[in-house]
Amino acid sequence: MTLPSPSSPTSRRTFVGLSAATFASLGLSSCGGSDADEVDVATQDAGSMDSYEADQQFTATEPIKLSILWTDWPDSPVTGTWEIFDHIKELTNVELELVHVPFSDSVEKRSLLISAGDAPSLIPLIYRGDETPFVSSGAILPMSDYIEHMPNFRKYVEEWDISEMIDNLRQADGKYYMLPGLQEVWVPSFSLIIRKDVWEDVGIGIPGTWDEVHEGLQAIKEKHPGAIPLADGFEGQSLINYGGYAFGTRAGWGFGDGMIGGHDGGPLEYAATTEEYRGMVEYYRALVAEGLLDPESLTDSNDGSGAGGIAEKFAAETCFAASGSSGTAIEFAQALDSTLGRGNYELQLIPPPAGPAGSIMGPRNFWHGFMLNSQIASSENFLAILQFLDWLYFNPDAREMLRWGIEGETYTKNSDGAIELTDDHSLTSFDLNTDAETDLLEDLGFSTFLAEATESRSLKESYNSKSFAEYVDGVVENLESMPPWAPAPLDEGELEQASLMATPLKDTVDTNTLRFILGELDMNEWGTFLDELESSGLSAYVDLINSARERFESDS
Repeated sequence: MTLPSPSSPTSRRTFVGLSAATFASLGLSSCGGSDADEVDVATQDAGSMDSYEADQQFTATEPIKLSILWTDWPDSPVTGTWEIFDHIKELTNVELELVHVPFSDSVEKRSLLISAGDAPSLIPLIYRGDETPFVSSGAILPMSDYIEHMPNFRKYVEEWDISEMIDNLRQADGKYYMLPGLQEVWVPSFSLIIRKDVWEDVGIGIPGTWDEVHEGLQAIKEKHPGAIPLADGFEGQSLINYGGYAFGTRAGWGFGDGMIGGHDGGPLEYAATTEEYRGMVEYYRALVAEGLLDPESLTDSNDGSGAGGIAEKFAAETCFAASGSSGTAIEFAQALDSTLGRGNYELQLIPPPAGPAGSIMGPRNFWHGFMLNSQIASSENFLAILQFLDWLYFNPDAREMLRWGIEGETYTKNSDGAIELTDDHSLTSFDLNTDAETDLLEDLGFSTFLAEATESRSLKESYNSKSFAEYVDGVVENLESMPPWAPAPLDEGELEQASLMATPLKDTVDTNTLRFILGELDMNEWGTFLDELESSGLSAYVDLINSARERFESDS
């Protein structure tokens, strides 16, 4: 990508990596709270619309202010020229009041604000699991109690057939406390980006399996001996995430609580202890040993502004495949333009290659959504705010506006509904009209993280390249999603236990996985690694999760 932007998929997914350790802060307490049973939404309807329906423009009947936690990306700070907030206010009569946190420690600052009872009313950029630490304290609102007032959310959950996924958001009390971004079609945001022309030149073309990836990397290395042809750029967490599923496991960004299985009636097990996980580690370890996988790209820190220094390596033709998204591919292309010139190379994001577990990707999932400070339930504008958020996050016109700006001013539509930027507007992060004077994101504030949460397939493809549409087709036609992770919601006491167990286990997994892949540990030390997990409380943790799973099954 050009990816210094909050809208860039790379920086967004990096944020996922920062926040995906579901239990990392489970012990946090919080002040305040509100009993949903005491909320009478009908009496807190100041500013609300009487007949608000799906696909309708929401406009509050009186001015409303709503505070929002806003993450600042280092190269795309909010400026005085950003029109997005004025436009939202013009459309809805709602003024967003920003509380800023820097990207570098956004997760920590968010937790501190919630813990102190000082969080803004709207807390966005929430991925599934991020809400769990704050449920028992009453700090956040049980959103499932109020979706009757959110017709767009209900409509697209049904139309896009994701009701079962929504049910899996439920906590031990049967309620869910965040509303996720909804995706009409689910494809992995990150996979492998290749220099297609180079891969074709060595006779491999687009690799369909990890064995073919290995073969292709060997052939490229032979022809370009000074290159290390494969890189990650996201601290190794991306590569083993999308790659791990093909080996029948979960790893990296997708590790979550670490549990896998449970769909055949058997118990859940800890992914890192399985033979499938070891097989994945051995595969990437071999690539490093053969000089095919860049070890530097597995260890360099990533600040959220893009794929580290991998774009420069693409430009220098010392790297010919790397982890990334459609936006990362644009970042690589812009770097190659400066050295090879546009039209003298071909990049392609390819579907995740198949492996021992087959042509498989992770479970269908959500994108980031939001949770609400429970104190909002006492606002006289509570109903209007629910309606506004339903419009902002799930109404198709709102989603188009957040991505593209103002129709007739920043973009137009042709007779087929295809969207084009006007001549004087660019979207540099997606390589669109790059010579235009005014950038949608950097100058006007559109196409930020708010634009990403909920997307139809057509909207997602509207700002991506033609090759991205081909990528979507390839994933849909050739890959099968794993079943959803088996739910095992924990009660308050179990959450406290899990908070003490999960973090040292995950730290042990992360550290040793990388050391094995880099060759710093011999594979005959695998047993020692498993012993270290056991001494860190693995058995007790697995028993805890399985007990919660059994309870959930018996109560369902």
